[in-house]
Amino acid sequence: MKDTYFNKSLFCLIPLVGIIIAGVYLISFGISDTDLSIKIAFQGITMTAGIWLGCTTIVTLLWKKFPWEEKPVLHLLIEISAILVYTLIFSIALYSVERKYFDFPEMLNPGMDIFITLLITFFITTINESAFFYRQWKYNFSKSVRLEKDNLEARFEALRAQINPHFLFNSLNSLTSMVEDNKPVVEYIENLSALLRYMMKSGEKELVSLGEEIKILRSYISLQMTRFHGSLEIKVGISEELHNHVVPPLVLQMLVENSIKHNVISRENPLIVELIADNESITVTNNIQRKTGVTSTGQGLENIRARYGFFTSAKMVVTENGEIFRVKIPLLQVEL
Repeated sequence: MKDTYFNKSLFCLIPLVGIIIAGVYLISFGISDTDLSIKIAFQGITMTAGIWLGCTTIVTLLWKKFPWEEKPVLHLLIEISAILVYTLIFSIALYSVERKYFDFPEMLNPGMDIFITLLITFFITTINESAFFYRQWKYNFSKSVRLEKDNLEARFEALRAQINPHFLFNSLNSLTSMVEDNKPVVEYIENLSALLRYMMKSGEKELVSLGEEIKILRSYISLQMTRFHGSLEIKVGISEELHNHVVPPLVLQMLVENSIKHNVISRENPLIVELIADNESITVTNNIQRKTGVTSTGQGLENIRARYGFFTSAKMVVTENGEIFRVKIPLLQVEL
C-alpha cells in the first residue's frame, strides 16, 4: 500500500474547513468587527492546517509501524495519546505566537475554543483514518484477486504436470523390468525413482523428519557415487537418536549438491563431504578444490537461509578457511 503524508485532494479542504470553523465562531459570538473577523479566519485556517499536518503524520506513521490488522488496540491507544498531546502543544504554541506577535485578543470563551479545537482534531483524524482504511481495503481486494488468479493458474499447472510424472515413473518401471538381471542398474533406477518421487512430494510439506531426509539422501548419494566412480566420498555420521528432529525437505541434498557443484572431483583430487549433527544443528563440511571459471551466486544457500527463517530465529552459519568449507544449519524440534 502506498502511503503519503499528504493527500492533495484532502489537503485542499484545509482553507474551507478553517473558514467554516471561523464562521461558526463569529456567528456564535456575534462578532462583526472586520479586523477581528480576519484574524479569527486566519486563526481557523492556521489551526486547521497545523492539526491536519500533525494528525496526518501521526496516522501515517502508526499505519506503517502498527497496522490496524495486526495491532489495533496498540494503534488506537498510541494514536489517541499522540494526537491529544500534539494538539495541546500546538494549540498552546499557536495561541502564544498569535498573542505575542499578531496582537490577537484573549480567548472569548476558553471552553468553546477547546471544543472547536477537539472538533477539528476529531474531524481530521476521522478523514485520515477513513482514507487509510479505504486504501488498505483497495490494496487487500486487488491482492485477493491476484491470489485467486494465481491459485487458479497453479491448479491448472499442477493438473497438467500430473501427466508427465506418471509417464516418467511408468517408463522407469518398464526399464527396471527390462534390466532386472543387472542389479547395479536396477538399484540405480530404484534410487533415481525414489529421489524423484520425494522431490515431487516435498512441495506438499514444510518440514520432514531428519530420518526421512537421511533416507532419501542415501539414494541421492548412491546416484552420485555411481556417477563419480570412487572419486567422491560422502560420510553421514548422524545418530539415529536425532532422526525424530525435523528439517525443511531436501535441505541436506541441496548442501551436498552444492559441494559437488562447486568443486573439482577426480581420482587425483577426491571430494570428501561429511555430515555430522548434535541436538541443535547439522554441519556439512567439504574440502575446498574449486572449479575454475565457475562463479557461485550463493543463491542456493540463500534459499536455505530463507526457508529456515519461517521456522526459527536460529541462523545458518557458513564458514571457510581456504581448505574447508562448512555450513551449519539449525536442527528443529517440532512435532509433525
